Amino acid sequence: MRLAVSDSGGVQEEASVLKRPVIVVRRSTERPEVLGTFCELVQPGPRVGDVARSWLDDRAERHARLATIPCPYGDGEASDKSASAVRRLLG
Repeated sequence: MRLAVSDSGGVQEEASVLKRPVIVVRRSTERPEVLGTFCELVQPGPRVGDVARSWLDDRAERHARLATIPCPYGDGEASDKSASAVRRLLG
């Protein structure tokens, strides 16, 4: 995926896991932690196309930069850590 354009909060979260950029076509977001890194909030209208073209022109650099940014939602190991903690408590 080179770039996503979406109004979905779930896609915003997944973008940070996949290290890919998302243009969020909404007036607000419940996920401000990804704004300015993985996502940019763009109100519906012609500016969406301008931002998308700009991001695609800068794709390689943008993907390289995003690859270095940690996911703000954790490391993906929560279930393993929880299961280990429960085993220790029961053990």
